[in-house]
Amino acid sequence: MSFTEKIDVLDLIINVLNEHEKKLDMLVERLELIVDIMDDHPGLSKALHQHEEEIIPEEPVGTVLIVDDDEFLADTFKVMLEDAGFYVETAATGGQALLKASQMDFDMAILDLKLPDTTGSELSRRLKDRNSDLNVVLLTGNTDMLENMDPSQLGTDEVLLKPITPDELLKITEKLKSRA
Repeated sequence: MSFTEKIDVLDLIINVLNEHEKKLDMLVERLELIVDIMDDHPGLSKALHQHEEEIIPEEPVGTVLIVDDDEFLADTFKVMLEDAGFYVETAATGGQALLKASQMDFDMAILDLKLPDTTGSELSRRLKDRNSDLNVVLLTGNTDMLENMDPSQLGTDEVLLKPITPDELLKITEKLKSRA
């Protein structure tokens, strides 16, 4: 990874951390308010504990497979998408991705163009052979090879250029989720 790419990734992480810090501050304020209310109403605390087992975990809004040999980038995307309610799996190679795709159906795959054992467009084709409803986003930092191609020629639904902001990632996942 070049120095510029590392700086871009660090900027991305800083933005994500700033967003999470604001959310955490709001959550802490709400929890403090709840604790104060519960201290004033012991009966409410007892009732909450009685119904604790009835809480149903939230269903994920979709399933995403992220395939990138840059583990840090894949993990960063995973955290962001999980925070948005998605169930996310990661893979570093095309072979790992195909194994995971054989074990469960994904709604979306986010693929790096250059993988150690294949290309993102070849992996996209193979994944779509297994699941024709799969939405595929191809990631690349190499604009030269994309100049005269459209996403359908690459076997993908969308192409994003690295570095990607958190907002771009969430917008594209929401856009593709709404197509389903």
